[in-house]
Amino acid sequence: MQRKKLTLKKTYYLIFSFLIVLPLILVLVVSLAVLSRKYKNQAVENIERAQETVVTEFLSDVDFMSIRLSQLINTNDNEILNYAAGTDTADSITRYEYQRKLQNAGNLMLEPVKDIVSVAFYMKDGKTTYIKNDIKRTRKETESCEWYKQALDAPNSVRVGAYQTRDINDLYTGGKKDAFILNFGISPNRLLDRSGLVEMVAFYQVTDVGNTIRGFNSGYKNGENRLGVMQVADSGGNVIFSTEKAPGKNKKGYTCVRTPIRFNGMEWYVESYIRTRELTREFNSVGICILLTALLVFVLAGYFAEYFLKMMIRPIEDISAGLKQVEDGQLDIHITPAGQGEIRAVIHQFNAMCRSLKALIETYEERVRRAGKSPRDYFAAMVQKEMKPQEVDRSCAEFFQDSYAVIGMIFSVVSDGRMDMDRVAKLMEGFEMNPRFTSRCICVIENPVNGYVFYRITEENYLPRIQSLFGELQAYARREHGVEMDVFIGRKCHGAQMFDSALQEVRESTKLRFLYGGGALVDLSRSPKRWRKLLQQSEGYSKFAEYIYTGDEKNYVQEKERLFEELNQNSREEAVEILCAVILAVARRFDADSIRLSDIFNQKVNYVEKIERLEDVRSIRMWLLNWLAWMLEYSTSKLDTVEDVMVKAKRYLADHYEDADLTLASVADDVGLNEKYFSNRFTKETGETFSSYLTQLRVQKARELLRTTTFKVYEIAEMAGYRNPEHFNRMFKTVCGISPAQYRKQQK
Repeated sequence: MQRKKLTLKKTYYLIFSFLIVLPLILVLVVSLAVLSRKYKNQAVENIERAQETVVTEFLSDVDFMSIRLSQLINTNDNEILNYAAGTDTADSITRYEYQRKLQNAGNLMLEPVKDIVSVAFYMKDGKTTYIKNDIKRTRKETESCEWYKQALDAPNSVRVGAYQTRDINDLYTGGKKDAFILNFGISPNRLLDRSGLVEMVAFYQVTDVGNTIRGFNSGYKNGENRLGVMQVADSGGNVIFSTEKAPGKNKKGYTCVRTPIRFNGMEWYVESYIRTRELTREFNSVGICILLTALLVFVLAGYFAEYFLKMMIRPIEDISAGLKQVEDGQLDIHITPAGQGEIRAVIHQFNAMCRSLKALIETYEERVRRAGKSPRDYFAAMVQKEMKPQEVDRSCAEFFQDSYAVIGMIFSVVSDGRMDMDRVAKLMEGFEMNPRFTSRCICVIENPVNGYVFYRITEENYLPRIQSLFGELQAYARREHGVEMDVFIGRKCHGAQMFDSALQEVRESTKLRFLYGGGALVDLSRSPKRWRKLLQQSEGYSKFAEYIYTGDEKNYVQEKERLFEELNQNSREEAVEILCAVILAVARRFDADSIRLSDIFNQKVNYVEKIERLEDVRSIRMWLLNWLAWMLEYSTSKLDTVEDVMVKAKRYLADHYEDADLTLASVADDVGLNEKYFSNRFTKETGETFSSYLTQLRVQKARELLRTTTFKVYEIAEMAGYRNPEHFNRMFKTVCGISPAQYRKQQK
């Protein structure tokens, strides 16, 4: 209510702020946040792809060199190990001979691999023999390495370690600074080293992973990429290889991206440290463009707001003030035209309306002074059968002077609440504010949901004017009062002798509202015979509607079969009429207990339009089958609240007919009645015995299964509640006149 009291200008500012400015700001903030996140994720993905390159290269080296090391010690019946063991002797001539053989065999086997800088053979007595380069590390330093210990603990399996050179010639003569050296060690057992002298065989390999990391770090330092400072660390956080000093995991303002390297039961990590703000560097320029664009949009929106206020809101406020004066009974009003062309035209029309309204009121007051009763009094007397049209014609010759149309109105509340005379009175007050309604219409409200209008026709092409007027009134009723109004426009009439028949036609035709779903505007002068036939047909389906409403599945199935046979025998146009008549009959039955179709389907449906889109009889049958299933399901679902014992009993039979042990006693017990009393009451109210009703129901279900499935006859007998197929055949033939097999053949 407070919102309705706001002025137009305040309302405009509120709507502009909450529906334009705030949503724009919200969209801007969300968009910037999403884009920032997207750019950051993209930068992280680029780093992860670079790390995956390093991981792939590293694992390739590990796999390849592990295989090479295994081949070295296994090839030619452990020839290399035999030569290495031969070097472990005090005889210099023998040692030299074995060293030469070891060197030649090793160089031959290592020929394709250029990155191996040394092959070391560590003897159990502390001596060491090298191929290629000597390693500048003491035996004690080597034995303290984790890879060395792991290899000793797992003989005949390759273990991997790493070393980063800190200076030129750090690890071996000719070595470079910051080289990434991989150690591959294997401890042969007695099966491989029959001499028992060799404790460890190790490869020292320079891996290109170091050059790759060095290249990434150099590019990052020179601003050529945004991959951060990359390094390799073990699972304990100890740095294994790095060419640039990393800031550390917990340093504020940095983001760490890690990719695991898993091999030989170990886990190392490729880590990249980058300033968090660098992840969104590309986003900054995009964000500035978005902010500038948003600023431009806000400037234009502000200009639009000012223009809209000047050219539309202020003139409308002037019109509103003028209407307030009209409401107070002041008709000597003139508003100075301003604003857009359409607004100026409205102001001109308002000024002209005030002049016309003043003249009409003066004319009406003059007529009232000359007559004892008003036209509305005469119209109300005819609607309520207190006066005949001929009597009105004699008392007031002007009443039937012009042609006229009788119009019916049905009111319903859109959401919560109910129609009452107070609501209708307020609605009529609003209608009378419309000059066209006041000048042409006489309205009588028969009850809170029903009213009639006497519309004077003074022009040849009157129907579009009536439709336009009542379309406006429907929109007003829904918008201002939450009332849905169905309108039925009668045929054009002349004189008093046509009034009663015209009123009766409109009164009967208001029942058609169930086919339109709500807010109908129906011209009854089009195809009047069709509407009368449809109303008459719907009466013929009243029993069918009752069976649906009460959930009487046995009688419902019988009537449904007859209905579909009738559809099959008619053309599409005739089938459409039958379908409309069925819907109308069902809707009227449910409405009798204040249940609307819109409550069942949770929406208002214009069935006339929907049915016209069905192309043939088959489509009509399929649509009707689904619709009836919905209605029956609704009726079944509400049976828990139904107090009618017979309705509950029929529902129980429909749910349990397949039970061969179903008896009269079990049904009587379910509905809470004495068996004998229930039997007598069932026969009296249904017109047939309990046994006959159950047999008919079971045979109906069997017929449906015979038509729609390929089950065997004895299977269908069991599904229908018969243990003995022969008994089933007898009962089926008694009801249908033919056996189940003959029935199925006939249906095919």
